[in-house]
Amino acid sequence: MPEWTNCTVDIYYENRPADIDDEGYIVRLSDETIEVAYDDDDGPVVYRGKNKGDGHFDLLAPERQGHASLHQFPDSNFLEGYWVEDDVNGMWRIKLGKLSTE
Repeated sequence: MPEWTNCTVDIYYENRPADIDDEGYIVRLSDETIEVAYDDDDGPVVYRGKNKGDGHFDLLAPERQGHASLHQFPDSNFLEGYWVEDDVNGMWRIKLGKLSTE
């Protein structure tokens, strides 16, 4: 599965200031599945999901009770969607970084 490293994310929260250009995300993306991996203050997180059609992905992160969506338009370097973890929710926009050749 193709992997993009050094991805940056803009994270928007419902009730607090946004985190812009949050670094260090890894995105693994194919026509059927997606994984978004990162580390935060509480440790590693991996959102995993499937393509629901036309680049719409539904993702889960059980270790954080997280649920998210992402959408990618054809030939775009961005994925956008919403997320919910516990009682916190917001939106996120991922800019794909460097495509790994390994």
